[in-house]
Amino acid sequence: MSNSGSICFSAFRSSFVLAILFRLLPIISADNAKHNVDDLKDTNFFTQIEVSNTPLRFSRLFPDSLRFDKPVWMSQLPNTRDQFVVLEHRTGKAFRLFLNPDGRYNKESFGDYSDSVSDGPWEGLMCLAFHPEFTRNRRYFLKHETIRKGQRWTVLVERLAHTDRSCDSGKPSKELLAIKQPADNHNGGTLMFGLDNYLYFAMGDGGPQEDPNGYAQSLSSLLGKMCRIDVDHPSNGRRYGIPQDNPFADSVDHKVREEIWATGLREPWRFSFDRVTGDLWVGDVGQGKYEEAVIVKKGENHGWNVFESFEPFSNQYRAEGSDFAWPVFVYSRHLGNSITGGYVYRGNEASPFYGAYLCADFTTRRTFAIRQKKGRTISAKQVGLAPSPPASFAEGLGGQIYLVGYDGLIYAVDLD
Repeated sequence: MSNSGSICFSAFRSSFVLAILFRLLPIISADNAKHNVDDLKDTNFFTQIEVSNTPLRFSRLFPDSLRFDKPVWMSQLPNTRDQFVVLEHRTGKAFRLFLNPDGRYNKESFGDYSDSVSDGPWEGLMCLAFHPEFTRNRRYFLKHETIRKGQRWTVLVERLAHTDRSCDSGKPSKELLAIKQPADNHNGGTLMFGLDNYLYFAMGDGGPQEDPNGYAQSLSSLLGKMCRIDVDHPSNGRRYGIPQDNPFADSVDHKVREEIWATGLREPWRFSFDRVTGDLWVGDVGQGKYEEAVIVKKGENHGWNVFESFEPFSNQYRAEGSDFAWPVFVYSRHLGNSITGGYVYRGNEASPFYGAYLCADFTTRRTFAIRQKKGRTISAKQVGLAPSPPASFAEGLGGQIYLVGYDGLIYAVDLD
């Protein structure tokens, strides 16, 4: 979510541009293989985006009386059918959303973290991830901002749920990691367990604009990175371990951060894993011209701030001979200016959307369905307008996709 390239939760501005009246709109796509800068002239980035004649349908899960205060994330409680945990961005609170026997949703407190969560337009409670063995060990993890002695930090903490798993236990957090922030924006948003049971988390470049300190290209900083840690096997005095196959796990340079999985990200607000292929999809918010969806792989450099998408941006922190991985899907600012990454739909196999990656723009609410092969877009459709500025998408245990509207409502997305 962005305004001039930073996360911004401003009110939705109606900007349904005239280009939507055309059947086909230009977008940009690229092979997600590594390329040297000199290879740009040989790469075809341009394709077409089709505007669907049958827009997606979004159905409210609950009435206005259950409206949340700026919800930013939703996860289904493991081993449940109709129970979810919803995070409120600015209040620092979490709620359990559940279905009553009468078929109506209700909500009750899951946890209150407001004492440790800082409140600001670009900071707060960001994400929750349940441990893969949550039903056995009750462990879950939060990512949020906090302020200590006037300094802003992004922290990852571990918490323990109550024995009935319907709410937090009330026991203190166990802090895994604290990352110092140079500004109040570009903090990244998501943490999530991969199919390998390691915990991934994404960090923005720290702001304020244009990554003036070059953090996204620096291996001594976690800012502007996709990171990967082992929360089950702590090592070297840390409360987590480093997976042996992390790309810099064996670095002899002690300044290099072993947690790094990939570099060169600007503001990777939302990411997810394709539950079938394991592909790691990231919606990375752009600076001033482009929004992009990328598939992140081990050790890749996604370019920022040497590139914004495929376009050269600055040579200040470019290392000679660097290779870069280009995005899968890019759209320009006349279609929107803050991508919210979504999910690859893996619900009903008979659905025309099965295998498509769904994402949307926070400001214009345009919603896209993308198909790719070997990191290259093979089809792209605008499939409607989200009913609310999308803070995030959510994936149910059965593959159902939901949209978390920053206006307080949550919607089921009809993909059948």
